[in-house]
Amino acid sequence: MSIEYLAALPVEILYRIFNYLDIQTILFSLRSVCKRFYSIANSYNSYNFNFESISKTNFHLICRIIPFEQVISLTLSNKDITNGQIRLFLSLFNINQFIRLRSLNLIQIEDDDLKIFLNYITHSSLVSLSIDSQTLSIRKNTALNLLSSTIECHTLQKLDLNMWPKDMNELQWPINCTINYLRIRNSITLNQFYKILQYSPCLQTIILKDFNIDDTGENLSTYVDHAQCLQLKSLTCENGRIEMTKLEQCLSLIPGLIHLKLIGSGNLFNSSFDGYRWEELIKSKLPLLEKFEIFISVLTDVHFDTNNIEEIISFFRTSFWLEEKHCFVICDYIIHLHKLILYSIPICNSHFEYYPNVENVSAANFIRKDNDAIMMDHVKQLDMHLSKVMNDDKIENVNHFLFRNVNELVLGVDGEWGKDSIRFLSMTIDLSRLVKLSLSVNFSHEYMPSIVCGANELLKHAVNIHTLWLFDYWAPANCTANMETVCSMITPNIKHLRIRVKNSDDIKFIIESLENLISVTFQYTQGLIFISEEYINCLLDLKRHTSKWACRFALHVWLDHN
Repeated sequence: MSIEYLAALPVEILYRIFNYLDIQTILFSLRSVCKRFYSIANSYNSYNFNFESISKTNFHLICRIIPFEQVISLTLSNKDITNGQIRLFLSLFNINQFIRLRSLNLIQIEDDDLKIFLNYITHSSLVSLSIDSQTLSIRKNTALNLLSSTIECHTLQKLDLNMWPKDMNELQWPINCTINYLRIRNSITLNQFYKILQYSPCLQTIILKDFNIDDTGENLSTYVDHAQCLQLKSLTCENGRIEMTKLEQCLSLIPGLIHLKLIGSGNLFNSSFDGYRWEELIKSKLPLLEKFEIFISVLTDVHFDTNNIEEIISFFRTSFWLEEKHCFVICDYIIHLHKLILYSIPICNSHFEYYPNVENVSAANFIRKDNDAIMMDHVKQLDMHLSKVMNDDKIENVNHFLFRNVNELVLGVDGEWGKDSIRFLSMTIDLSRLVKLSLSVNFSHEYMPSIVCGANELLKHAVNIHTLWLFDYWAPANCTANMETVCSMITPNIKHLRIRVKNSDDIKFIIESLENLISVTFQYTQGLIFISEEYINCLLDLKRHTSKWACRFALHVWLDHN
């Protein structure tokens, strides 16, 4: 559509288009196209302020342009690339001025700052709240009491909490809470789980890590007689331990469950790989279950051959799995890692480690098709060792991307960069979707020419990558990377960089040479004597304005443009 036709659209349609655009696109691109767009951008009252990966310059510009009452969603982040942003925001603005805010996302927030926001939230009409706590523990009961009052707000429907288990133990869950979606990114006890269900009559979806298996104070048998909670329809356990005994007790409380997703580490001795046990558990506890997804793995000293893997899969070849639940599973044994993985298709885990077929023993309860394009659609982060997977003959026979939705690539290269790497990667991944690259390479002099050439070529093909993390395969004390050589492999589209440095000269060279950077995290070389003042003071001599925050092993720098 040409700009003339776009500009002629009714305001209501343009507002709908704005709903799908990020704040920087609206203000720094569309707003400057013409007078009409300028006026419409100024009157638009549903702005989403997502400052998670913004430059400090644009952060200040946006905050000066848009009135508070036109913002309905706000994301603030203290992560590495914008470390210190929340404190800066509070020094510039009064959060109480955001009178139309409906969604608030606070990432890596500190205790004192959290209390300021919680005081605001208890008097707001917030619908969605996400809190990622940075501190080891909320030290005062004030914050926990405020959080409990926040959860009690009758407008709140969606809640996402990342807190330490100790804080969760002390948090008083309010009665008659209106939340219908809850994510808790740590372990909870069965007692906490039951109280949340009991006090949340509208709750339909819960996502959590796992059920705390170290909670020996709980008497599991007491939960059998508890009243069942029929409101919950979806339960996800991710990145924890799949412990069958506690899981069985949990499921007995929620017979109305329709969707169950389990991602984590299993155990060969507690039936987490036993298809028969899963079948009996679902039949007895979850009569309404329609969708069962699983991705469990375990490291084991036991060696599995084809017969062993076939035996595991045989229990998933019953009519219950294939005809009633339409659940198709694969079991892989990664030989050199002694790693056993059991997963349903499509893969439900967003993080996947890719190994060549020659290193796998595998079996499935269905006839596998190498051209099944949807099998890996949920994978967002892909880990692979480039020199090993390039020998996988299966890639040559596939006429589509094996991983078409990956946006983060973790790549290992322990020698020379392979000559056909780009061809291989472009056949495996949709490179246009990549936004982050974590690269582990050997920075020794003999491999550097091919590493620089290969990485530079990859970054030129994957033009949307804006975040680059560089790691050396060798120990930090043996870091030999030359900063001039490293800079030669970094293309202008990189905005966020994480790299290990040896001294303050390395820091100066990086910041002065890479003018497009928005943020840098400098990791310290642990084998060398480190003087924090030297690293921080060197930033004062630089022409670019910087914000800086030091931690034990890194220096985070948030940069202004000149």
